[in-house]
Amino acid sequence: MNRSVRFDDIRALLVCHVDNAGISRVKVLPHRRLLSASTHGVTISNSAGVLFSVDDHLNATADVDPVVGDLRGIADTSSMAMLDREARLAWAPADLFSLDGTPHPTCQRTALRRVVDDAEDARLTFVVGFELECTVFRPSAVEGEPPVPATTGPAYSTRALLEVEAFAFAALEALDVAGVPVEQMHPEFGTGQLEFAFAPRDPMAAVDDLVLARVVLTRVAQRHGLLVSFAPVPIVDGSTNGCHMHLSARRDGRNVFADPKAKLGVAPLGANMIAGVLDRLEEGIALLGGSVLSFERLRPGTWAGADICWGPGNREAAIRFVPGQAGMGAEQSNIEVKPTDAAANPYLATAAVIAAAVDGVARDATPPKPVRVDPATLTAAQR
Repeated sequence: MNRSVRFDDIRALLVCHVDNAGISRVKVLPHRRLLSASTHGVTISNSAGVLFSVDDHLNATADVDPVVGDLRGIADTSSMAMLDREARLAWAPADLFSLDGTPHPTCQRTALRRVVDDAEDARLTFVVGFELECTVFRPSAVEGEPPVPATTGPAYSTRALLEVEAFAFAALEALDVAGVPVEQMHPEFGTGQLEFAFAPRDPMAAVDDLVLARVVLTRVAQRHGLLVSFAPVPIVDGSTNGCHMHLSARRDGRNVFADPKAKLGVAPLGANMIAGVLDRLEEGIALLGGSVLSFERLRPGTWAGADICWGPGNREAAIRFVPGQAGMGAEQSNIEVKPTDAAANPYLATAAVIAAAVDGVARDATPPKPVRVDPATLTAAQR
């Protein structure tokens, strides 16, 4: 991925990695250190690298000492992006290395890279696209009161968009500057809620886009006197924020999900992948959104995929099969993994889903019957 950013145009570079708590951690390199960004990188302590919880509680493991030891964060300058041309501020994701120069076992980008390589060994090429939901708040008019949602509805309405028009279009412009391709943006169901859908890309580029987009949206919100939250449940008893992962794959140039004549409406390899992901969801859900709020989000009636099932167009199923527009299935057919949210490390979440899909192909796994109604209306015997 080449975003055409020159070192000469950069005053400072944000070198970021996402830890296991889903938090983007940062070190800043001034201009005179840029040439070392992709060679020596930056020093990252073991604690900041992998051991902090979402509330900055410091964990300890038998394999990684939180007190003794350092990592190196090596910037992937091929994925570097300009955050602000006027401020000459740029961003780059980092891979984590041990001091001996080998990839550190906890490096999440390395894990995704390895899984993608394994898929290619199986002659499978994956494409990923994300739908990022967020909630925008403005300060309360009453001093001392908490912020309030920046839109009042109705859901998906033009009125809701116009209430945050300045922020929304500044965000689109800033994402364009950063090289993050947006397919569409719209007000969502909840008050203050927006969704940004990003173009499908190869898995690493797609996740880099997602991580960068959160930085961009946060900066733009602050410049407009607003706050933006990606929390799975930003408002008590309110609408929830997901980060839905769309996944498609090709073998020998053919979309493995596209076969409208097949028994289940999906090609056999695609069915294997659906089965593979479903088989791993219960044990792997913590990788798709492991916070307390993530589990609070997984409730029926929230379109969060709380039921481990699949179905064409079914927004309450954990996996929604998207067959695509008539005549466009070969280009558009994909699956949407709905339990994913922004509390996850997106590199690990994507790696886990792809690995499960490839495993389903290797095992010739068979999915259960598709669910074509709200699964909450079914009895245990009917599921």
